[in-house]
Amino acid sequence: IQVLDHYNAEHTSSGHLYITRVPGITEEQRQEIIVKMAEAGIACNVHYKPLPMMTAYGKDCSAYPNSYDYYHNLITLPFHTLLSDEDVEHVIASYSALVKQYAR
Repeated sequence: IQVLDHYNAEHTSSGHLYITRVPGITEEQRQEIIVKMAEAGIACNVHYKPLPMMTAYGKDCSAYPNSYDYYHNLITLPFHTLLSDEDVEHVIASYSALVKQYAR
C-alpha cells in the first residue's frame, strides 16, 4: 500500500483531516474502537469509503481489494480549531491506549 505524501516541495495539504490506520484490525474492531472513543467523549469517524461500497455502485468491493484494504482499518481522529492542548492530549492518550489493545 502506498501512502500519499501530503507535504512536499510541490504541494501542501490543507490538513483538514487526521486519518490513522490500525493495521491488522477488522471493520468490527475498528467500530469497537470508534465506540470506545465516543464513550471517552471523543468523536471519531471513517472517511474515504470506497466508491464500490456506495449504493449507486452496487456495494460490491470484491473487484477493488486495494480500495477495501485501505478503508477497513482507517479511523479519522478529531482535528479542528476548537481543540485545546488538553483536548489533544486526551485524544492521544485515549487512542494510544485503545490501539495498543488491538494492534498486531
